[in-house]
Amino acid sequence: MIFYFSPAKVNLFFKVLSKREDGYHDIASLYQTVSLVDHLSFQKSKSDHFYCFNNKDLKWDESNLIFKATNLFRKKTKITTPIEILLKKNIPIEAGLAGGSSNAATTLWALNELFDKPLDILDLIEIGKKIGADVPFFFSSGTAFCTGIGNVFENVLLKALNFYIAKPNFGSSTLKVYKNVKMDLLKKQDPLQLKKSVIENNFSSFNDLEISAFEIDKRLVSIKAKLQEIGFEKVVMTGSGSSFMCFDNSIKPRPSKEISFFEVFNIQKNKNSWYSF
Repeated sequence: MIFYFSPAKVNLFFKVLSKREDGYHDIASLYQTVSLVDHLSFQKSKSDHFYCFNNKDLKWDESNLIFKATNLFRKKTKITTPIEILLKKNIPIEAGLAGGSSNAATTLWALNELFDKPLDILDLIEIGKKIGADVPFFFSSGTAFCTGIGNVFENVLLKALNFYIAKPNFGSSTLKVYKNVKMDLLKKQDPLQLKKSVIENNFSSFNDLEISAFEIDKRLVSIKAKLQEIGFEKVVMTGSGSSFMCFDNSIKPRPSKEISFFEVFNIQKNKNSWYSF
């Protein structure tokens, strides 16, 4: 049996550049993997078996990105050996943390290891693109400037970060948030300048999707205000929500029925291994 962490990602900043004819959006964003992780294990078996310890609603079908990753790996490699996959979910769903995409990428990496590396990293990235826009990012170093629809990444260096992720007791629909984006309300910014700010370690956190998400669900406005009242220096939604990044290490928030808090730090992936800390 082999065991892997499947990390959450945050968007330290998120810029929407344009709407595309295919319904997607071109973006420029600083992606970062963090220490909030799901646990996945894999082993060869007599028959396919999938079990999630703490989310019985997760089915072994097309709605499950682990299932999609497994099938695409088999299609590419022609390896059909039955496998057992066990999952423990810690990353909240509908939170803007890309838990499903991370699970898919981790599955591709793990299956490639389990079957003696029939594919190279570029093959895994190409398969990942067929699953979802965020999947390729997880084959980066864990810190990347992402463009396209989020599926094109360039590794960058970043100092150590410690902060909180605040997850409200409700989720956010990625599809609805993107569909509601109004480009005329967004500040124009040059993606090359954004990239330069990262390289110089002088970037500021923001998220263009907040306008759309807040318009759809007014509860997010209230949640952000409460987090600011707690005393956090900066509060920024990650991805399409509903989670927020909360910066200020001196604050020690108390969880409530309304908001869960996860204290996190950035983690990295080495070239020839998966994420660890």
